[in-house]
Amino acid sequence: MKEITRRLYTKPVMLGVAFLVGMVLLAGLFVTMKSKAAVPTYIQQGDDEFETTNNGETYHNFAASPIPANFFGPGSQAYSGLVPLEGVPLGPGSDTDTVIHRNQDVNVPGTTTLTMTGLSLNSMNPIIVTYTNGAQEAWNVHVGLSAFKNSTGLMSIGADGTFDSSLGVFPRFTLTRLSDGAVKVLDTGGGLGLKSGKAGSESIQIDSHPAPFAVPCRVVAVPIEQVELQAKAAGSAAVSTAAAAGGSCAPVTLTSTNSPWAWCPGFCIPRPITEQELLASHFASPPGTKKAGANAK
Repeated sequence: MKEITRRLYTKPVMLGVAFLVGMVLLAGLFVTMKSKAAVPTYIQQGDDEFETTNNGETYHNFAASPIPANFFGPGSQAYSGLVPLEGVPLGPGSDTDTVIHRNQDVNVPGTTTLTMTGLSLNSMNPIIVTYTNGAQEAWNVHVGLSAFKNSTGLMSIGADGTFDSSLGVFPRFTLTRLSDGAVKVLDTGGGLGLKSGKAGSESIQIDSHPAPFAVPCRVVAVPIEQVELQAKAAGSAAVSTAAAAGGSCAPVTLTSTNSPWAWCPGFCIPRPITEQELLASHFASPPGTKKAGANAK
């Protein structure tokens, strides 16, 4: 009788244990398969596109490398202010103002070089330039990419869903005076044969002779000859150009650490990240962020 009772109790217990072991193995297989599906091992080269919102987290600070005295005109004082920036779409119907290209295919975890191929930012408010006689002028600032040096960097993509990146940026500042449309250009890539933007139907070709970068690397503007054009179109503009000192050291190096990435499908950065250094910051969001925020209000 005892033997029969022992068998009656032992058999269900053993079956229960076997069932639990089977469920654990099945759950483990499911988790493993899900993890592998969530993090692909191969990512093709391609573009990462961003939209820059006007939340104040994107800026350029001229404190360490001021725009020099007399840059805006005789008697203009050096400008060393912080300029908050916001994105301007690169093309009609687009939400994108920043494009970073991943140059190589990556087997995760792995590394690829980067090239910034698009940048379009405007100052949120005009900057105020002061002259030695007390006069003041308001200038709008547009930030694009240097015509002379590529903005390049490196990205390490981890299998844990995060990445680290570092990007050396050579910005080109186009400054426009509100009162008459006069334009000044400061290209931090330096170089010879800098072409100004067009004023009406004409353009200027100006040669510059940049000096070496100081150490540590900083923007050193070199004002060059000033040329005035009488635009054939309505209005007139005085257009002049200055080139910054050329060198191998980028004036702005933006870094991002442990930032998230996802498979959307394809490599994508699902939420805003902040790439920054001491004197510059870029708050990069997925395209469409501004519209989503406006619709939510």
